[in-house]
Amino acid sequence: MRPVDADGERAPDDDDWARPPSPVLLADGRDVAALEREHVRAHLRARRRLREIEGLLDEMKSEVEASEAGALDTAGSAGAAAEARVVKLCEEVERKAVEAALMGRRIVELHRQMDGSGCC
Repeated sequence: MRPVDADGERAPDDDDWARPPSPVLLADGRDVAALEREHVRAHLRARRRLREIEGLLDEMKSEVEASEAGALDTAGSAGAAAEARVVKLCEEVERKAVEAALMGRRIVELHRQMDGSGCC
């Protein structure tokens, strides 16, 4: 037992430093160290991801600048290309409309067959 001094507090043991730390304190220390390592890893992952995003943004910026420069150079041919795209889209819309009409006819035929059979 440690002696009690006049204030009622115990005097520090001289052999406290010689005693090994408790297993609970050792486990807590390992947990804290693991948390600190994971915190550092997360920080490094975030920085790496930010650098990747920055690189992608730089690439996109250079692509936009290149396309702007190309658009200025080929302003006359851009109208012809746009016209060709519009014609192609119109043809595709007409084809889809024909397919939708055929599908509608098939649905009507199926309903007539179901009504005529009287099964449902």
